[in-house]
Amino acid sequence: MNLKTRLFLLVAAAFIPVAVLIIYVAEEQRALETDAILHKTLMIARAAANVENEHLAAAGNLLSAVVEALGPAGSRWREVSDMLYRLQSRVKGYADFGVLSPTGRLLAGGFQSRQRVLEFRNRAWFTGCLARKQLTVGPYRGDHINGESVLYIALPALDSRGQVTAVVFAALNLDRMNRSIFKQLTSLPPGSRLTLVDENRGMLRYDVDTRRWSIPRRFDPSLRGRILQRRVGTLSALDENRVLRIYAFAPLASSFRHRHITVVLEIPQLVALAASNHMFIRNVALLLTSALMALLSIWWVGDVVIFRRVRAMVTASRRLASGDLAARIDRSGARDELSHLTEVFNEMAASLQMRLEREAQVLASLERSREQLRRLAAHQQGVREEERIRIARELHDRFGQALTLLKMDLSWLKKQGVKESSQVLQKMNAMFEVIDEAMRNLHMVTSELRPGILDDFGLAAAIEWQIEEFRTRSGISCRLETGGFEPPLPKELATALFRIFQETLTNILRHAQADEVAVRLEEVDGELTLQIRDNGRGITEAQINDPQSYGLLGMRERLHPWNGRVAFEGQPGAGTVVTVQLPMPLKGASP
Repeated sequence: MNLKTRLFLLVAAAFIPVAVLIIYVAEEQRALETDAILHKTLMIARAAANVENEHLAAAGNLLSAVVEALGPAGSRWREVSDMLYRLQSRVKGYADFGVLSPTGRLLAGGFQSRQRVLEFRNRAWFTGCLARKQLTVGPYRGDHINGESVLYIALPALDSRGQVTAVVFAALNLDRMNRSIFKQLTSLPPGSRLTLVDENRGMLRYDVDTRRWSIPRRFDPSLRGRILQRRVGTLSALDENRVLRIYAFAPLASSFRHRHITVVLEIPQLVALAASNHMFIRNVALLLTSALMALLSIWWVGDVVIFRRVRAMVTASRRLASGDLAARIDRSGARDELSHLTEVFNEMAASLQMRLEREAQVLASLERSREQLRRLAAHQQGVREEERIRIARELHDRFGQALTLLKMDLSWLKKQGVKESSQVLQKMNAMFEVIDEAMRNLHMVTSELRPGILDDFGLAAAIEWQIEEFRTRSGISCRLETGGFEPPLPKELATALFRIFQETLTNILRHAQADEVAVRLEEVDGELTLQIRDNGRGITEAQINDPQSYGLLGMRERLHPWNGRVAFEGQPGAGTVVTVQLPMPLKGASP
């Protein structure tokens, strides 16, 4: 994750508390609006209860006056009907009046009762009035006059024995009765409904859109159970049309009813919470706009003030890492932490450049010294070899010739008639043996100084001769595998390889504790390879890297002028392998 992404995330994280606050405020606003709906429902329930109590009390008083005006029953029912007709025309809010016999027959009635042929004996309010012999209020559902919902109220007329002689009833117009609460209902948002619910079903519903009371076809039993269980509160649920609504409910306290009735105010949730949703969307839009503007500002300002300079630092650092010691960062006009870092980087680059230049000078001087030392060592080796050749030649020419002449003189004396006696002959034979031993020693010394076979027959022959000498002196089995290969080597290179071979045999004799040595001289992939393998105790890494292993160091130095290399491999108890490899030199080549 780069710096720009982290900076963007940091800026975005700064808006998280604001987003949480917006969500919290939105939830608080929704809670306030829900509480307002519940408060509205409580006011409607209280107003409906007060209106119902007032109308029902007034209706009860009116029916009591009618009962008193009836007097003894007789042939005056036409007069009673005229009285009820006048009463209906004068008193507003009543759709009908009438007087029924205990059997349910209409004895007298207002205009509506006389115009309609109705069966009253099975009505719940009529049977209830006969049974309780007191003021009875009918149900809210199922009764209509001229398409308008009405509520029947009945009062019995009793004789002196307490028997019901007649039932006086009045039909209250529900729309007129609830007209006082219409103002509160009309202030509700579109799609709202007011439902009166009892324990068994929905009794009556008022639709704000149609402004009419109706009988609800269906009210969800589970929803009704939840409402009646809590009595007062709010909840959210789907209606019969799968529309999410907020249901606010409160009990309707009426002194004329013996059942629990609940006023339920239903408002679509999108409508009820439209203000809070609008505020939430507005705040979220403002937050996103602010965040986007902040991110764009950070992107532009960060790119100009920070990231462009950081990229310049990265580019300069990569140039410096790749070896461009002249890499520098251009200074900007701003004086800030990045400007200070730029100055520090430039100072560091300048110091590093100076230090590396000095180090390069020291390394160059050291390399010149090492090359001079190698040339000096090569020169000394060359001088040493020349000196060995000269000494071997002098010993061979002078001492060998002198010994040969001495042996010839002794032979001459022996032939010249020297008196042959056992003592003289014995002495002369002893002198012959001494001369032969001296000549053998002289030959061995001159061979060690410079084997003539190396100059006369080449490296393979010299190695084979050295193997015979090594086998004779040490008793260690040693063999050469060449396949008849004899590389045409310059004198100096042949001498260097032969001396490395001699040093290796010396190390085997001193340290390896081996009883078998195998030597291979061959050409592999255009390279001359000389490999010496023994079955001794094996050389260790510590011995290979020991700075005091002068013999190993000398081998490396002998091969350096010829771009050769030597490798030492050893395993405990498995022996040591010394491998010398160098490019096949051209004929007549020199180091």
